[in-house]
Amino acid sequence: MKGMNKQIISFPVPKTGKISLVVAPKTVIHSLMSMLAVLALRGRVIVVDGGNCFDAYSLARALRRRTHQIQPALKAVQLSRAFTCYQMVAMLAELPVDGTPVIVLDLLSTFLDENVNFSKRQRLLESSLNLLRQISEGAPVAAWARAHPAAEGEYQQLLMPLLETAHDIWELQAPEIPDHQLPLF
Repeated sequence: MKGMNKQIISFPVPKTGKISLVVAPKTVIHSLMSMLAVLALRGRVIVVDGGNCFDAYSLARALRRRTHQIQPALKAVQLSRAFTCYQMVAMLAELPVDGTPVIVLDLLSTFLDENVNFSKRQRLLESSLNLLRQISEGAPVAAWARAHPAAEGEYQQLLMPLLETAHDIWELQAPEIPDHQLPLF
């Protein structure tokens, strides 16, 4: 990312009763940290990271743009990392249903594990989506699914139930890079 201009996209803060979904490339992580900063300034927020992509530095910068007292907001963020689809379901099942906002980063990443039978992964994803529906009844829920523009097959079969579950959906694509160098003049 060195030398790249990081554009921050402003996503609305998720609302109770809805599941907000962002389907976008990894470059959107800075925008998600900005949304997380807004929630953390209001109180406790639970983050479940399925793709090991939580960016504490981006979160701290986003908080610094809003306040000089970043420590209390950083302490309000409770982070859990899921490395398998089994861990994702278990972590979501253990989340409190007490109105605490939940953000799930790179949700589908753990369900792309080819070492687990695909039908089992589909059932585990459905269980995860049911848990997110239950949580969303009393708390704001947002999820990010990393976009795989050329992906087909299993990824698309896993993405479809997620899209059907979400209420608010933002789909972003990476800018196209030309195959050849453009002329200067």
